[in-house]
Amino acid sequence: MRGEHRRQGNEQPPQETKGMVLDYLEERFGLSPETFKGFGLYMASKGRIYLGPVRAIGSPRIVCLGITIARLSGTVKPSTNLIQLFGRQMSRNIIRLEKEEAMAYARGDDLRLAPERLDRITPGYVALNYLDVPLGCGMLKDGSIRNMLPKAKRLELKFI
Repeated sequence: MRGEHRRQGNEQPPQETKGMVLDYLEERFGLSPETFKGFGLYMASKGRIYLGPVRAIGSPRIVCLGITIARLSGTVKPSTNLIQLFGRQMSRNIIRLEKEEAMAYARGDDLRLAPERLDRITPGYVALNYLDVPLGCGMLKDGSIRNMLPKAKRLELKFI
């Protein structure tokens, strides 16, 4: 029958994909695979990787199991959810923003920081924090940080 071989949503990713995601998060952000012990990783459409309960419910069919923690498209793109939930456990490629920078980031603006603030940060995806609060993800390239905060999560902060 048609559709029998179609991939269902919320399937556990092949072991090599799961390993690639966990290796990336450890190498890029210092997040140990132990951080995700007790959780399952599931793949959905468009390369989305979800973090959810270890044992998925079989029926009824689940539209979304857990939260999106990454997207695969040639490389691993960490999600805002991942940074906001596990950012305090990250130890690498974290940029601490000043108040005005945090407000600009929350609005959706891209950022340009002085080179001396980026000396221990490698180009690629970075976690952005204000004080000790993980805000989200950015893409560091050529000294600029491209804002990766989803439009639905952007807001104009008046007090912070």
